[in-house]
Amino acid sequence: MKIGIGILICIALYGCDLVERKEGENLQIKNQENIEPASGMDSTRLNVADSAVFESVMSQAEDTVNISLLEVEDEFEYVYTTELKSGVKIKWIERNTGAKIRSDEMLLLEYRLSLPDGRIIDGNNKMKMPYVPFVVGYNMQQKGWDLALREMCVGDVAKIEIPSQLAYGAKGLGSIIPPNTDNWLFLKIHGVVNPDYDQDGIKYWELESGEESTSQNRVKFHMIASTKNKANIFNTYASNFPLTYASGQKNYPRGLEQVLKKAKKGQYLFLILDSDMAYGSKGYTDLIQANESVFYNLKIIDVE
Repeated sequence: MKIGIGILICIALYGCDLVERKEGENLQIKNQENIEPASGMDSTRLNVADSAVFESVMSQAEDTVNISLLEVEDEFEYVYTTELKSGVKIKWIERNTGAKIRSDEMLLLEYRLSLPDGRIIDGNNKMKMPYVPFVVGYNMQQKGWDLALREMCVGDVAKIEIPSQLAYGAKGLGSIIPPNTDNWLFLKIHGVVNPDYDQDGIKYWELESGEESTSQNRVKFHMIASTKNKANIFNTYASNFPLTYASGQKNYPRGLEQVLKKAKKGQYLFLILDSDMAYGSKGYTDLIQANESVFYNLKIIDVE
């Protein structure tokens, strides 16, 4: 199943900043068979989240940021509401039964992000995508997203009210989000995607396949690295300074080295390394704690 995307670096926005997006590049979730409901869900329920009102709002928001959700929110019929200890509030429009979403799972999400004044400021539509891939638990977006998703199931549709301290906090985000502003996240969970590879402490999803190369001497790549405790530990997208791996080089984590040895030009991966394949019991300075797994957003630029 192919997913059109607005820009390669739109996934770098998952390092927590909304960015201007270009058009013209594509990612792929390669096989539809690779997408399945969370454990315990019947496969026929993968796309049951079809609230008419929610779909109407999604449709209205396709081409403009001037739609105010305040104008239509009173049409929503919330079937269940809960408030977490963190202050995150989840108001379900559709709520399914079955296993809750777990950390380390990759979801396909459809979303609109708005402020309490109802103004829509972001969404998968702005990336020209029907949904976005999202790995749970690694701060790909603001902390409130991960907290809410772990309380939800495949097929759920909800409004998530995220307090400012679990969104963009006292800093806000430029002229887009004022300081100390709560976020409203309207979210639909389309499915869970099985990893393409999951062995010996290395797990990845191949979003774009890339081209085979006859040589593997040098690999040029971009990456974002995050843990469950800290986002954007390394971000070469932000610095616009890609890294290079040379055959035999030993200054990268063991698991990352193994992946880079088999890299293909143009390949795009979401990669999780267990702690033993990352920085182990030593961690890495004050950035990565001992025995922490590490998530990588990895784009292979060139292989020579």
